[in-house]
Amino acid sequence: MHRINRINSIKTLKLHLYNAAITQNGIIRLYSNNNLNAFKLIYHIPKIKLDFSKRPQMILKRCLNQDTNVIEKSSETVLEDSNYPKSKKKDFNNGDEKKIRSGLLLRVMEVALTTMIGLAVIGIGGVFYHSWYERNEVHKVKLAFKKPDPLIKGISREFLEREEFLETIDKAIGGRAPGKYILLVGERGTGKTKLILNAITKINQYGVVLAEAHSDSEIFKIRLGKALNYTYREDYIGQLFYREAPERGSALLDVEKALNVIETVAIKHYKKRGRPLVLVINHIHAFKDDKEGEDLLELLQQRAESWAATKIVTMVFNTNDYSIYERMRRVASQMEVIMVRDLKPKEAMNLLKTKRQEPEDELEKIVERVGGRLSYIDKLAKESDIYATVKYLENEERTWIINRIGLIPNFEGSALDKQQYASCAWKLISAIVKSPSHSVTTSEGRIITGNPKWINMMDQDDIIMIDENQNIKANSKILLNIFEEIVNQDGFDELLDNVCERVNEINKGQNTRELIWSKSNNQHIIFEKSKEN
Repeated sequence: MHRINRINSIKTLKLHLYNAAITQNGIIRLYSNNNLNAFKLIYHIPKIKLDFSKRPQMILKRCLNQDTNVIEKSSETVLEDSNYPKSKKKDFNNGDEKKIRSGLLLRVMEVALTTMIGLAVIGIGGVFYHSWYERNEVHKVKLAFKKPDPLIKGISREFLEREEFLETIDKAIGGRAPGKYILLVGERGTGKTKLILNAITKINQYGVVLAEAHSDSEIFKIRLGKALNYTYREDYIGQLFYREAPERGSALLDVEKALNVIETVAIKHYKKRGRPLVLVINHIHAFKDDKEGEDLLELLQQRAESWAATKIVTMVFNTNDYSIYERMRRVASQMEVIMVRDLKPKEAMNLLKTKRQEPEDELEKIVERVGGRLSYIDKLAKESDIYATVKYLENEERTWIINRIGLIPNFEGSALDKQQYASCAWKLISAIVKSPSHSVTTSEGRIITGNPKWINMMDQDDIIMIDENQNIKANSKILLNIFEEIVNQDGFDELLDNVCERVNEINKGQNTRELIWSKSNNQHIIFEKSKEN
């Protein structure tokens, strides 16, 4: 690398740099590393201007003054100094400072005004959206009472011509029975749901919504929302800006919100039509017999009472269990109870005659075996082989009873609860079979079983039924025949006594607990009595 102090001019110059032009004065040394590490010297040329926009190279510039002092700068620094000269500081007087301050204040005010306008637009839009959303929610629930549900189809009325039930149900479902709510109670298969569906199809489902109950309150909430076309504000955009506490998001509160919307729609409907809306809750026996289930049933019944008093909504409940009736009767003042029972033998015979070609005496024998349960009569009318169908129904019920409350002699301790339930059930069944009327009163049943909960469990398991006169009977004619067959067998009483003794033995052993009071003196306590070993 050579150092040059003074050079006047260079006429010819070949640069191996890309896009380079020379337009600046000064004594400059330019080094270009192009190939094979060979350096070329570029000497003083008037008016040098370098453009390294495409491929800048690292170049050194040495500016020599009269004292031959050398100043070295990189090419990037040279380009920055030449293209962006440093501005000189200006001296501001008081007038300039006031202008700057006033301009800054105007900018701040402009930003603040813009922010306020934006917030106002968002707030006004939120208010309009909220009001529109509330009206839309009410409108959707209103359409749910007007549009037919595609899942509810027309039900055949061939086996439902029972005037004592049809007239009352038709009036209630049609909105012609304001001022009360209905509770349908009856055994499984007596035709309660068909009565309701038949009444709904008569009015083309106008003004009626049906929801199915479930043991899980969350699932019931979803079913009720689907029936009402109500989303519980889950699609509300305003929820993005706030978050509810976890305790405020329970299923009971959501059901309460849905009932509030129904009330709003019902008030408008009653003012316009003069008739109440109808809300049907089917199979409410599915609600659990715990605090959550009791709270849910209490919530629905409270609304049913208040709506019946104001005549804006008629609620219809359907259940298989007599225990539901006992729970609701405690606070009922506007409730009307309809007990739906089996058909009488003569009514069942008349129905079978219209569908079957068998002789009348054969049909009488069949009715004597299966009774007047509507679901059984329906199956007998549809199947080609009526005798095989009767046998199938009997075997099905017998298998269910044996699996549910079959007696096991010398059972293990792990089966204590089931065998205790089974022994109490067969005690009650034996009393029913041996009774001339094939029934016992509920008070007698409590004495026989020793605990009312066993009666409720047997009712829930469709083993027994409780009629409107507080009498306990077999759940169906088929079960009564099976009970008579089992109870009258040889050795049944001995088997039942054996199981009862085994239950008492295990209970006695479980109730005996030995607590070590002190290891030093080997003192023990048994049944709260101490003794020394």
